[in-house]
Amino acid sequence: MARAKKVSKVKPKARPAAKAKPVRAAKPAKKKPKPKSKPAPPKLEQAAAKPKQASKQPLKHRNVKSASRVRKPIVAEISDAIPTELGGEGTEARRLSLTARERMMRSSPVVEILDDPYPIGALRRFLDSIKGEATPQQAQIALGSAQLMLFEHERGTPEVKELVDLVVHHWEDFGERRKGFHAQEFLRNAFAAIGVDRDRISKLESLVPANATSELLFNLASAHAVARDKVAMMRTVEQALEAGASPAEFRRDSDFAPYTNDPDLAVLLTRAEVPQIPVDVEPYLPGVRAALDSLLSTLKEFGESVDLRPGVRLDAILDAERAGKVSLPNDYRALLTLTNGMRLWEHEFFGAGDYREQTKLAKRAQLYLESSFGITGLVECVPVANWGQPNDWLLYDPRGRLRGGEAGYVLMLNADEVPVDDLASALTKMESLAREVLGTN
Repeated sequence: MARAKKVSKVKPKARPAAKAKPVRAAKPAKKKPKPKSKPAPPKLEQAAAKPKQASKQPLKHRNVKSASRVRKPIVAEISDAIPTELGGEGTEARRLSLTARERMMRSSPVVEILDDPYPIGALRRFLDSIKGEATPQQAQIALGSAQLMLFEHERGTPEVKELVDLVVHHWEDFGERRKGFHAQEFLRNAFAAIGVDRDRISKLESLVPANATSELLFNLASAHAVARDKVAMMRTVEQALEAGASPAEFRRDSDFAPYTNDPDLAVLLTRAEVPQIPVDVEPYLPGVRAALDSLLSTLKEFGESVDLRPGVRLDAILDAERAGKVSLPNDYRALLTLTNGMRLWEHEFFGAGDYREQTKLAKRAQLYLESSFGITGLVECVPVANWGQPNDWLLYDPRGRLRGGEAGYVLMLNADEVPVDDLASALTKMESLAREVLGTN
């Protein structure tokens, strides 16, 4: 036993040199590429790191629309190099390929303000350095920086209040830029971030310009809802609806959840949901009948199938509108009194029942509206006819969202939007297309 111990002790002592062989020492050497991240200049790394944090954090204090539609344009307009900073890519290859212009832009005042250990203090120093009225560029830098800072703080924090007070204090210095895009976007995000603070909300509201966007008015109404100021909320909800906000936006936003069952808000949203068109069918009957007769004659000439259904009374049409929460234009009401839905040359027109019930045609229309526009009801775009293909539809646009502000018909041909004067023009357009296509077959 003793000998065995001696032998075992002697043999291992001859092997330590083997542990130092290059084969085993090579593994640590392979990991040397790790330091690739270290050669980056410290200032650039910090500039990339701070905005990256903001981009990762969910915006708990505002709706998704506010985040997606504000952050990118602001940064891109201030400096087209800043989006890379905010994205936080910062790869070695990207840093090595920077042009002189990009290096200059990355040291812009916006990045310097955001990169400061105390960004609000840096913005304060920048604003205090402005003598007299700010230049357009100075106003853009200040408002853009302030807006981006709002993304880094939770709703109602002391930093948000300090930032809002600072910008409001210097508001007059921005001159005409107070009415511009950057000012409205700052106000929009300030309303989303301020929290329960009626005094500051009131101060911010006094800065809202007369040409305020529907998004800005929506966030103002949201701020009043969070602050539980129902009177102010109802007033600004109505203003936002008039400016183009949809009732669906208010219904799905969590800031209005406490008012879900509020009868006053329900009445206001329901009234806005269906823009009422006064009933006046008679003047439209001759034009619609003439266009329809001409179209039918052309289709029969080329041997195309025509499927007409008996017309319905006007009161049945209005009942269907109420059930479907839509308001049809008078020329389409006139068509329904002539034929309650029809199928012409693979074009299928809505009947009154398609607005009342979930028919196959109604379901196809809803699927198209949801996939193309994110619309879950028939209020914002009223389907009138499937124009032969799955993504080709004749729609009535009650708020002019597809037609640039004016209510009326729009023909969706795949991704193209073609405004149409009226229903008779749409029928005439179909006849012209039929002659062109069928006449060459």
